Amino acid sequence: MNFNDEISLGAIYIGALIGAGFASGQEIMSFFTIYGKKGLLGIITAAILFFLFGYFILRQAIRLQSQCAEDVLLQIGKGRLMFIIDIYMDIFCLAGYYIMLSGCGAVLKECMNFDYILTVLILNIVIVMCLKNGVSSLARLNKLLVSIMIIITLFIGLCCLKENPDILSGIKTVPSEKGWLASSLIYVSYNITLALVVLSSLGTYTNRESAALGAAIIGALGLMAMAVVMWFITFVNYASLSAGVQIPLLWVARRYHYLLYLISILVLLSAMLTTALSLGFSFSRGFAHRFGINYRNALNLLFIGIPLTKFSFASLINKIYPLFGIIGIFLGILLVIRRVLSIKIE
Repeated sequence: MNFNDEISLGAIYIGALIGAGFASGQEIMSFFTIYGKKGLLGIITAAILFFLFGYFILRQAIRLQSQCAEDVLLQIGKGRLMFIIDIYMDIFCLAGYYIMLSGCGAVLKECMNFDYILTVLILNIVIVMCLKNGVSSLARLNKLLVSIMIIITLFIGLCCLKENPDILSGIKTVPSEKGWLASSLIYVSYNITLALVVLSSLGTYTNRESAALGAAIIGALGLMAMAVVMWFITFVNYASLSAGVQIPLLWVARRYHYLLYLISILVLLSAMLTTALSLGFSFSRGFAHRFGINYRNALNLLFIGIPLTKFSFASLINKIYPLFGIIGIFLGILLVIRRVLSIKIE
């Protein structure tokens, strides 16, 4: 049996959610590692929720052959509500896209001393060119970049395991073991909007509704596996990392070998690029569908917000991400309502 659709959609799902915060280790450390071993339960809980939301969104997207979130959410409400959601989705896609570009520029400037603005502009041009062929290009790039991220992250994890074989029984002191469930739910809420925006734009990738199940399983398991490895990496080095390290993965990699540090930079860039690719595609696909313009022409709109990247990467994240989390909770409730309503109707 050919599982190419499931693998491609699953890779896109992983690539979309595994942005800079996840790949750097900062998100995992803040939401899970801080709770010690209980953080693993939080990761499992998040993975289950990512599976459920991913399956539902993808199944609806394929069933409706959707091209944007509007198609999936259309039965929730119409008129003013959908107008507000449409505007929010466009703002979300563009803001997230430019945050990822800003992150790539910041990493290359700090680590390689590349010119920031020139780097951002070149990356934007490359992304637009890569997305010209639509969802097939997005799938190929995600499969490649996600594979690179998983392999390198696992290698760093193995280095930590070799140095700390008895870590699970040897470390007992963590700031708190209470609150891990709430932290897991908040983490998922931050990512619901991103999952909805990206997955709902993939409805025409296949007409096999059954592919949604396999893709959701692959996506959730892939995210869980990487999160567990990242939890382990940050748990082993928690005492040092909690002292104010901004990018845990790079700090840990540098401890072992400078070459591993350079390779870890590739992980960070891959994580940000996969998210940028997904958001850029989702915005262009949705905009073209909504206003009846050519998809390739819509891609050129990704150039309009380049000036926003002059703000620092940290500043953009601190100001925009909390708002996304709040609205993500609202959209999650809407998805649950939609699911309940669909059961009653059927």
